Amino acid sequence: MRLALTLFLVLTVACGTASPAPAVGTPLTMTQLRFALVDSVGKPVYCDRDFYPIARQGGEEANAVSTYPQIKADSEMYTAIVAHEHLPSGDLTDAQKLVVYRAWKLLQAMTLTPTGSDYSFQYRVQSKGGSAAYEMVGGTVRADGVVTVSSRAPSGPPNCPICLAASALIASPNGLIRVTEVRVGTIVWTQAADGSRVAAPVVEVGSMEAPATHRVVHLVLADGREVLVSPGHKTADGRPVGTLNIGDILDGSTIMHLELVPYAAGQTYDLLPSGATGHYWANGILLSSTLAHR
Repeated sequence: MRLALTLFLVLTVACGTASPAPAVGTPLTMTQLRFALVDSVGKPVYCDRDFYPIARQGGEEANAVSTYPQIKADSEMYTAIVAHEHLPSGDLTDAQKLVVYRAWKLLQAMTLTPTGSDYSFQYRVQSKGGSAAYEMVGGTVRADGVVTVSSRAPSGPPNCPICLAASALIASPNGLIRVTEVRVGTIVWTQAADGSRVAAPVVEVGSMEAPATHRVVHLVLADGREVLVSPGHKTADGRPVGTLNIGDILDGSTIMHLELVPYAAGQTYDLLPSGATGHYWANGILLSSTLAHR
C-alpha cells in the first residue's frame, strides 16, 4: 500500500497535475514596488517639471535642495530612495540631494493601480531596440516585486509643452504671421513627407504660461536667421535645441550663437500644421511642432 501511494505521488508530480502557485515573498512598500518596475521595465519617460515648458539654468539643482526636506519627511519613500541609489544614511551633499530629487521625480511619474492582490501599471519607456524610440509598457507587479509585462507597444514621446517665444514669426503663403495670431484654420507653410514646402491649415494651437524666471535659447545662424525657443523644442531632424552647439549645422546654415536668455513675455506658443511631418518655419528656421499627435 505504501509503495502504491509513493508511486502515485511521484507520477502526479512528474505529470504536472499538481503545480502549486509560485510562493510569494516578502511584501514590498509602494516605493520599493515602483523601483522594482524601474529595474525590470525601465525608467518612465515623462514631462520633467524642471525642463518643460522651458528649462531654467540651474533650476533643477535649486529645486533639488529646496524640495529635499519634503522628500525626507516621507520616511518610507526616503529610506527606499537612499537604499536604491546607494546613498549614505547621514547628511547628504547638494549633489547627492540632486540624486534623491531625480529618483523622487521618477517615482511621481509612475502610477500603480490595485488589481486584486497585485498592482497594474502602464507607462512610457525609452525603447531598447526596434524602429520605435519609445514604448508603452503595461502589466502587473506582485506584492513582492515580481513583474509581469502583458503589453508592449510602439509609442511617441510624451507630449510636453515646449514652445516658441511670442516674437516668433510663422511662414505662410500670405507672408509672416506672428505666432500669437495663428489660429486653427490659419494656412501656413509646412514640410511634406518628400521634403517639399506645401501650404496646409493649422489643426491645433497651444500656449503655456511662462513665469518671468524662465529662460529660452537665443539661436543665431550664420545667414542671419535667429529665433527664441525653448531648450527642449526639437528641430525638424529631431534634435532638442538645448543640445545644439555653436558650429552645428541647422536648416542649411551654421549656428553662430547660442545663449540662454531671460524670457518675460508671459506665455510661450506652438502650432500644429496638418500633414505628415508637423514641421513649420519660425523666423525662417524649420522646426518640429510639439503638438504633433503621436
